[in-house]
Amino acid sequence: MPSTNDNGIYEISEAAIAQRAYEIWESNGCPDGDGSENWEAAKQQLMAENQSAEADQPCESGERRGPLLRFFDRLRNRAA
Repeated sequence: MPSTNDNGIYEISEAAIAQRAYEIWESNGCPDGDGSENWEAAKQQLMAENQSAEADQPCESGERRGPLLRFFDRLRNRAA
């Protein structure tokens, strides 16, 4: 599960990437190799999932807002 850093930005743990890379490797029939392609594919999938999940979260007013607008909202709230 992703966590947020001090700036409210989602971070994906290496354990989550490793788990997904292993699942990809298994689904591909456990091929030989160093797994770097699986690692990158896992990272991209998890990042895409996080962006999608973040875009679906309602803001404080209850309406759905894109990540950039939510970022500006956080900055505005921090300055207040």
